[in-house]
Amino acid sequence: MTTRRPVSWFLTEKGRQFSFALITGTGLACTLAKFGPHTFFLEKYKEFVHYYSEGQPAQLPQELGARYSKCLDILKLPDIQRKLIAPFSVFGYDLFHAGNINSKFGVAVGIPVNFTYKSLEDLEKDNIMANQKPVDWTSETGKKLADALILPEKVQEFAICREIMMTQNNKVIYESTYPFTCIFFAYNASLYLNKRLNLYMAPPLARGVLYSIIGMFSAGVYFLMKDMTEVYYETDTDKRLCELGPEFVECGKIFYEKILQRNQALRELMGSEGEKKYSKLGNENFGIRQPRIALIHRKQFFESKLKELQGVSDPEITE
Repeated sequence: MTTRRPVSWFLTEKGRQFSFALITGTGLACTLAKFGPHTFFLEKYKEFVHYYSEGQPAQLPQELGARYSKCLDILKLPDIQRKLIAPFSVFGYDLFHAGNINSKFGVAVGIPVNFTYKSLEDLEKDNIMANQKPVDWTSETGKKLADALILPEKVQEFAICREIMMTQNNKVIYESTYPFTCIFFAYNASLYLNKRLNLYMAPPLARGVLYSIIGMFSAGVYFLMKDMTEVYYETDTDKRLCELGPEFVECGKIFYEKILQRNQALRELMGSEGEKKYSKLGNENFGIRQPRIALIHRKQFFESKLKELQGVSDPEITE
């Protein structure tokens, strides 16, 4: 009676060594891909998301620089941390942050151009377009978008403080370890089950099914951990912002109202693409994942805190 031997090279000793090296290299590469842009390649990352004007990186307007400095005073950051944070003009109409305040590589906080808007004339000068078409600011949707893009100064301070606070945690470190952890879990789980179930002697299809199941499970665990980490720190940041005083609670409510209003207007202006990207309420459509807290829930959180401060019982929060 002859023993059936595996024919795949990957099942040989050299093949297994190669597989281990490949998995290790892949895990390290994924970790670097997550960690690098927030540390070693932070300046390159900034260049990628920077707002450009006439082919050159746009300088942050002086008034926004002063507003940013005021936010540092509000947060009472020590001088050593202030030196690590670099504001810049970011592309688009969303704020941006990268890096970690505890890292020697520093932090980048992107402030969008609409923070300089004070009137409709400022929007018209920028020639804003939706789906390659100029926005009609006289239409109902155009007026809605214009109102959403023009933020009061206090609301802008809230938004900048929020981005700075999002760098005062270990989110970058945690999210950088998740890919390596999940890849090695998948590799070791496959190795264990292959030996346990003697799948090395089974047809390649059996091992293929096993690898597919473990791969999908590991990917699911990765996205779950990543999303939970983001949601946790967003929740923590909103709570900390409320501790800055009643004015910040009111500004938080207005800020998220403005974002929801902006998304609703873009949903109408962008047609089918906008319907895929935003819900009727202005939330971002993510499918089965929840990589961030729904904007409507963040607004409702500040509304409930505001009612608490005013001595009114919390409303029931519904989706």
